[in-house]
Amino acid sequence: MASKKWLLKTGLKEQHIAALEELFPDYAMVMDNAETDALGEVEWTIGWNDKLTGLLEGGRLPSLKWVQATSAGVNSLPLETFARKGIYLTNASGIHSEPIAEYVIGVLLSHMRGLRTAILNQPQRNWEQITDLQELKGKTMMIVGAGHIGNRLGELAKAFGMKVIAVNRSGREVAGLDVTVKMDDIGTVIDFADIVVDILPQTEETYRVFNEALFSRMKKGVLFVNVGRGATVDTDSLIKALDNGTVAYAALDVFDEEPLPADSRLWDHQKILVTPHFSGVVEHFRDNLFEIVRENAGSFKKYGKPSRNLIDLEKKY
Repeated sequence: MASKKWLLKTGLKEQHIAALEELFPDYAMVMDNAETDALGEVEWTIGWNDKLTGLLEGGRLPSLKWVQATSAGVNSLPLETFARKGIYLTNASGIHSEPIAEYVIGVLLSHMRGLRTAILNQPQRNWEQITDLQELKGKTMMIVGAGHIGNRLGELAKAFGMKVIAVNRSGREVAGLDVTVKMDDIGTVIDFADIVVDILPQTEETYRVFNEALFSRMKKGVLFVNVGRGATVDTDSLIKALDNGTVAYAALDVFDEEPLPADSRLWDHQKILVTPHFSGVVEHFRDNLFEIVRENAGSFKKYGKPSRNLIDLEKKY
């Protein structure tokens, strides 16, 4: 029996598993419900959970060298432990670009074209012709956190005739978009935006970026969408901005605590759309994820190190 192992925590298709077994014929695949002693021989894993964190921090995963996360965000993983133990971490950045970009356009159209209201009215047979409908064309969208997802969203926004302001850490120009500004300068330009989309990762620098001070600088009646991380937004400040009319509508797919507690005020707010962190879900998710896994697995076998979407554990992204 092979002494070296790899662990499958998340679902892959049978053909994906077969391809990895062919690439690593001297390794055995195990699942995370295997005996702890067997997990001690795991060198790399696809997916992660709290059980594995406990084993790692307890010294029970001594052979682990690489973790492939199945999401773009990695803030919930034990990054400091990975860094201390010299474990490589890669994420799934890039595979969510299309579905999340479409989600943002979808929730905006649902609100601006009155679709959400019509859906709610239909069971009551309520014929309400809304007169204050809007169009995307001519609006200015600010994309805060303009990486893979933001770039694709910007392309779609431009196709709808919108102006796009991209905000990223360095102020590096994003090709095809109108303006790019550094994150440090966001407060000086945010009042130009009719729509603000948060796609920020969760780091020490992004914690509660969207606070009362920043919301107060926004244009009155702005639309706000969060597909980044819940911790980037101060919930009390968002609700205050909704109540005073600064923010006219908010679509939220990510939250500080998930699942969102039943007693959260966000559920009942008339100007908020709550969705259960599914903006990146798509029917071919596993195929897209496997493209990253296969490339990294090949690199790991050849060089002992994955090559794609390698996380800087100090920066946490």
